[in-house]
Amino acid sequence: MFWILLDSIGVHTVHVLRAVMCAQMRTQLPIRTSLPEGPRILLLVNARTGAKTIASVETALKRTGGRVRRATERTEAEQWVQRWDPEVLVLLGWSAATGDWLQRWPFAADQDDLPFLVVSSGLENHERADAVAALEAGAQAYLPASMGFEPLTAQVRNVLKKVRTQTPVRMGEEESLCIDLASLRVWVLGQEIHLPRRLFSLLHYFVLHPDEVISNEQIADILWGGRGAYLAPNTLVVKIYRLRKILESAGARGWLETVHSFGYRFSPPQGLQNVIKRSPQ
Repeated sequence: MFWILLDSIGVHTVHVLRAVMCAQMRTQLPIRTSLPEGPRILLLVNARTGAKTIASVETALKRTGGRVRRATERTEAEQWVQRWDPEVLVLLGWSAATGDWLQRWPFAADQDDLPFLVVSSGLENHERADAVAALEAGAQAYLPASMGFEPLTAQVRNVLKKVRTQTPVRMGEEESLCIDLASLRVWVLGQEIHLPRRLFSLLHYFVLHPDEVISNEQIADILWGGRGAYLAPNTLVVKIYRLRKILESAGARGWLETVHSFGYRFSPPQGLQNVIKRSPQ
């Protein structure tokens, strides 16, 4: 009887220790992290706009999951366009000078189709006329500040959805690698390869960040849509193994490297690096 009781106590202790260890593991997991490839949104602010309005607009833009950069001068905005390659421009406030400035677009050869939206700063005296002028200048939308900022979040999401589904990503002057986001198709060295959804997203991120070490945590975040979910190490290894084998089957051997203790790196041949470009729509 004594040994039976001792054995049951031992089993109970093992279960308790296991539960404690699992609880500790859960507390170490990230609650939620945003995807590293969040859309790039450039906000150009009218100098007379109040700080409260600016903060509200920035909050609305960040709700899209995007990374927001703010500029208060048009020359500063031009520099951001050339250096950062934003996916959408949001103008907070409209004026005749803004319209003239937009007539000089593009500021860079590959930015002739940068979409933009206009949000009134609440200072305009002729809002109806300004809305007409902004739309005639090519704005995707003109949103009065009185509408609140939920419509702005929705409009920016719609614009980004169109941009990201209509613009293929190509690598190499001879298009040695092409990812078409509209048809969800991939070609490597002229051969089409077929990828499940999560591996498609992972390869897309790798291609946009060539020769950078991508950590296991980042890869888990990409595979699970930014939910901050825990991904078992062997599951991650299997995903990478599958992607590597698919690339190798198309002749891209050695393009996906393991960086021990850090993560993985997408390293295409030297001649293909630094030539990623977006094709015109």
